[in-house]
Amino acid sequence: MTEIYDCTLREGEQADGASFNLEDRLRIVRLLDGLGVDYIEMGWPIARQDIMESFKQAGKLELKKAKIVAFGSTSISDAVSEDKNLNSIVESGARYACIFGKTSLSHIERQLKISAEDNLRKISESVEFLRSRGIEVFYDAEHFFDSYKDNPEYAIKTLEAAVKAGAVRIILCDTNGGTLPEEASNMTRQVKNSMNAEVGVHFHNDCGLALANSLACLPYVNQIQATVNGIGERVGNTDLCELLPNLVLKLGLKMDIKLEKLKELSEEVYKAANLPEQITQAFVSPRAFLHKGGVHIDATLKGASYEHINPEHLGLEHHLIFSSLGGAACIVNTAAKFGYAVDKRKEKDKITQLLGKLAELESKGYDLGNTEAEQEILIEKYFGNWRDFFSVVEWNILTEEKESECYVKCSVGSDNIEKTVRVSGGPVDAVYHAIISSVREKYDIELKIADYKVRIARARGAESTVRTKIEFSDGNKFEAFEAIGVNENVIASGIEAISKGLNYYIYKKLGKADSK
Repeated sequence: MTEIYDCTLREGEQADGASFNLEDRLRIVRLLDGLGVDYIEMGWPIARQDIMESFKQAGKLELKKAKIVAFGSTSISDAVSEDKNLNSIVESGARYACIFGKTSLSHIERQLKISAEDNLRKISESVEFLRSRGIEVFYDAEHFFDSYKDNPEYAIKTLEAAVKAGAVRIILCDTNGGTLPEEASNMTRQVKNSMNAEVGVHFHNDCGLALANSLACLPYVNQIQATVNGIGERVGNTDLCELLPNLVLKLGLKMDIKLEKLKELSEEVYKAANLPEQITQAFVSPRAFLHKGGVHIDATLKGASYEHINPEHLGLEHHLIFSSLGGAACIVNTAAKFGYAVDKRKEKDKITQLLGKLAELESKGYDLGNTEAEQEILIEKYFGNWRDFFSVVEWNILTEEKESECYVKCSVGSDNIEKTVRVSGGPVDAVYHAIISSVREKYDIELKIADYKVRIARARGAESTVRTKIEFSDGNKFEAFEAIGVNENVIASGIEAISKGLNYYIYKKLGKADSK
């Protein structure tokens, strides 16, 4: 049986820009346990106080399956019993430890500045010390694959030192990430055949081959180490979110893994680590089961697949993008989502007009493919009874370091309403409050800005247009939604998004029938 060892909370935090606080760590532990991984490496206890505290708090969790692992190195001190690094592992309370030691003679001589024999002694004594404290030890052989190429005899001696001292797993690490799959497979097989030990692998992704290497070594290993979303040192590690579906869905391994929980875990780790989602990530990225081309959409709607697996295996579904490239099939499918049975032949003219409008919006920098409110507005304009309940006629902004003031003139029904609002904040806040106070003269609105994002829509230097995407929420009474504005003026793009969002909210709140 293949064990899954997650090291996101240690290796993943070494990714540039990533950081986990105590709450993040505990939340991710719960999600990993719910997914069904075997081991969760929570970090190096000696590194920070909050990491040490996370071990204490994790001990109070009622985990269903996962075992908590503390990370560290072989002894830094000459006297193993006095080594702060090893003693921090004992203090953590973890029953499992993963310690790394040197395999590379170059690192031993230049970094540790000790002899090859002293390195073997450190490995043995460190493992023995932790075993004497009742801790199961996994031994990470740092730089193993590179070192095995240079000096296989000494590389094996380091593994033997760990096994003889009581290590229950020896983990072969591709620390530089430069090993090729055939090399990795051959060397792992040789180790497995020459030693009476359970073997694991830990691959970095510097050649884009971490997953391929892990799968190539699968026949010879008991454990694979990986990180959620592949985040880690430099360009990262084997991606747990790609590894598990390949093991279960492609190779047919019988594993107690709940793949439907993978997407939530992936999103939570990106959020906690403050890292952007990778759009090319297999299985869990927003684009993994997305179709934009008209031929693909038409085939999918007719039951023919352009997908290598059924996304339902992951608790997901395919997504058909609303764009000018999608053709009539795209329009028909999107309209159906909002309750309209559009006939391709009978409503050919409207479909053609809407595709033309989409092409026009896309050329300006609008990205409506995943924004349902924007999609519904367009569908309602062409096939329903959409109308704007208000519009911004004039506006003016005065903004300073700590305060902003906005004047707006809004046409609300048959009335022109003027408002001036001053806030302790930025111009967007002022614009929003000025507009919503005008609209409230006639409509009951309880809507707040939940998120506000601005990106370049079309790059033309100082004359670039910007795309503003605003997420709205009314406190769970109404499902959160997004609206988009595009303009060369960043404030104007925000005003468009705010106006569109409020109009959509009123339209949905009143109901389609009452909005005529």
